[in-house]
Amino acid sequence: MISGTTLHLGIDFGTTRTVVSCAKDGRYPVISFETEGGFVDYLPGLVVQQGGALLFGDAARAALAAGGELRVLGSIKRAITGLLADEAVPGLEGGVSALALTSAYLGWLRSMLLGSSNVELAEEAEDVTLIATVAAPANASTSQRYVTLEAFRRAGFVVAGMIGEPTAAAIEYAHNNRAALSSRSKRRYVIVYDLGGGTFDTAAVSLEERRFELIASEGITRLGGEDFDAVILEMAVEALGAAAPALAAMNPSIRALALDSCRQAKESLTASARRLIVDLGAALPGCEPVVLETRALYERCQPLVERSLEMTRRLFAALPGRGIDPENARDLGGLYLVGGGVAFPAVARALRQVYARKIQLAPHPHAATAIGLAIAGDPEAGIYVREATTRHFGVWREAEAGRRQVFDPIFSKDALASGEALVVRRDYQPRHTIGELRFLECSSLASDGAPAGDLTPWATIRFPYDPKLAQETDHQAGLEALAPARQSGLERHHIVETYTYGQDGTIAVSIENRTGGYRREFVLGS
Repeated sequence: MISGTTLHLGIDFGTTRTVVSCAKDGRYPVISFETEGGFVDYLPGLVVQQGGALLFGDAARAALAAGGELRVLGSIKRAITGLLADEAVPGLEGGVSALALTSAYLGWLRSMLLGSSNVELAEEAEDVTLIATVAAPANASTSQRYVTLEAFRRAGFVVAGMIGEPTAAAIEYAHNNRAALSSRSKRRYVIVYDLGGGTFDTAAVSLEERRFELIASEGITRLGGEDFDAVILEMAVEALGAAAPALAAMNPSIRALALDSCRQAKESLTASARRLIVDLGAALPGCEPVVLETRALYERCQPLVERSLEMTRRLFAALPGRGIDPENARDLGGLYLVGGGVAFPAVARALRQVYARKIQLAPHPHAATAIGLAIAGDPEAGIYVREATTRHFGVWREAEAGRRQVFDPIFSKDALASGEALVVRRDYQPRHTIGELRFLECSSLASDGAPAGDLTPWATIRFPYDPKLAQETDHQAGLEALAPARQSGLERHHIVETYTYGQDGTIAVSIENRTGGYRREFVLGS
């Protein structure tokens, strides 16, 4: 049991499951929650909307079992990926925003911690302060980071900080391998392979002098255990043939129940299993269990696994540019496997074929990130963490006459951030009456500098370079109706853009016409 009125928590808000660890006297136990099915060490990411009400946990599962008019999201985290804070979540009615949905879920998490967990509290429970260190996927967009942080605050948590999920797992690795941090150790870094329920990250993290610095990272925003579940369901429906409705014809409730059955079957697999029994009876009453050959299942899943391997190879290839020799076995702590998805035998087999002796499996793969977060947030642990930006953030600009628009990367991927915000400035002389700045994030840049990989469009800002427009036109609403036009004489104006990458996941933008004597300020990502 854990007692006290101030709790330091590590919370891994995951795609399929949310796991919580607590710092207590140098120990970091995973918290258990009381449910109708008994105590479990996680809370599901499922949400059911019934009559406008959002239901989580046991209430959501009961509503699914009862059927009726429901709207179902199998994963809150996956549903909000790529959305801005105030954007409505697809699949829900009433225009529920990404921030509102996440805040409601985390509010339920807080109530479960205080009322239905093995956390022992003093009698005056209303005075409990929950100090949380939280995580985001290494490849998460800045908007997703902002939504996560703000939702935790709105749900009543005191947020001590946000750490990338692979970095948190590296901290847990070091805690379990104290020798890797000793003065005699030659281990300089660890590679984390983090395959969760819906996201994949791989990252190199420094181990030197208990300073956990993110060296480099790669990731895929939509790849994880849920994708394996979907393959199992697809194969099961194929095997049933006319005995089951087509996959596309399943309503959200039936599909959610079917995917949950596939997940349970998947988690029962052992490395030596030749067959997988899938019982879809909960979703399709009267349906006989289906037997799938694991060889065929693994072959069907291989393209998904290969995508994660390609990112891992890319990460190893980037290490020489960071001053690290990936072939020096003494420097590498190991390829550390974390996340619920690494338990899928097809993943372990593929990794062994490529990386063999480098592999180390976390003692508790599904909880490694939460434990690492709790260690990082423990005031007594003495952990130093230095993160980096993990995506390129930039803007499309009007180019010179006769040329296309060009992409200007403001914050480059892997730029190191310390305790202070990153600040970037742009100075130039305009040629057009209006500046139309279209912001976006991307996971990589093409050889010509154009954005590539996973793309997340942001806001479009219009700024009046012509001082007359600044005086006569409401900044955004009025400028929307005007097209940028070249105008002589504007080149004598001095424009300064200042971008500040804040620790809360937002980017503050200040655009100033120093010659004309006016400025506009914006906050992106909120």
